[in-house]
Amino acid sequence: MSTAKHDLACPHLADLTPYQSARRIGGSGDLWLNANESPFPREPMTMDVSEYHRYPDRGPGEVHAAYARYAGLEPAQVLALRGADEAIDLLVRGYCRARRDRILLCGPTYGMYESCAQVQEAGVVDVPLAADDSLDLDAIRAVEDVRVVFLCHPNNPTGNALPCEELEAVIRHFAGRALVVVDEAYIEFCPERSTVPLLARHDHLVVVRTLSKAFGLAGVHVGFLLAGAAVMDTMRKIVAPYPLADPCAQIALHALSGEGIARMRAEVEQLAAERDRFAEALARLPGVVEVRPSATNFVTATFRAVDSAWEALLAAGIIARRLPHPRLADAIRFTIGTAADMARVLQALADLPGR
Repeated sequence: MSTAKHDLACPHLADLTPYQSARRIGGSGDLWLNANESPFPREPMTMDVSEYHRYPDRGPGEVHAAYARYAGLEPAQVLALRGADEAIDLLVRGYCRARRDRILLCGPTYGMYESCAQVQEAGVVDVPLAADDSLDLDAIRAVEDVRVVFLCHPNNPTGNALPCEELEAVIRHFAGRALVVVDEAYIEFCPERSTVPLLARHDHLVVVRTLSKAFGLAGVHVGFLLAGAAVMDTMRKIVAPYPLADPCAQIALHALSGEGIARMRAEVEQLAAERDRFAEALARLPGVVEVRPSATNFVTATFRAVDSAWEALLAAGIIARRLPHPRLADAIRFTIGTAADMARVLQALADLPGR
């Protein structure tokens, strides 16, 4: 096999840093609280393998209909994909011309928006969140000439849900000028704050969802793009022919059944209660400066000596998430696990000194 190097790849990819997913970063420990996964394992289920010799067709039909029922939409407004990340990628590719168009994001936020833009050679305008992690509406309105606006709601990694009036203000502002994408990966933890009802009034609004978080199906990696006819027409021109493998479609249909939705809601209630207990206890530790309010299945905390906190966690076999954004350099994000998991985190951090 030849080991000669070549320079056939697109030149702009040479210095691109891949998105640092939890699994790519890795770690050494036995308690993984770094990827915002559900702590609840799933039972084996019987799979229908009779059609595995055919290309899958459940995604375009049954899965769309099932998710539409769950979300209160029509099946034509739903596109099932290989995770929410594929939706983000498709939107950037469909609406941003290389070296000409730009996206807008509000950092610190989910890193895939910028990564997808960089791959597409689209520009990135970062309008930082305000000091209280809310949107800086005046600064957002001052930005011109962007094609796609990404808003993560609730936001990862800060954990806060964005005020609905701020979200709608941004959506109205960009009408006729840019696509506004609201990433609702964690919306099951505050469903009353969803922007899905706004789809009926704004044809430039797109909502991105996933089954990886509250539904506990990170390993299946099924996401959804929710939008009106104009956006869907564009997406169907560039989406892969068979975006959802049949086993994934079967698991998604089970999750979106009445039984599956009831189970998800019960687990969300349990995780939210544990999140609040953990956040309150964490805030009382002398080594903790601040615990951000969370409307998700994770908690982000700032430490007086973050390196010492990190070493204490590693020594206890706990893998959490350090955050690369400069504003969160002293912060660690903790996925909410079981009560025993979170008690173990508190014990590991209990001896950190205060002032």
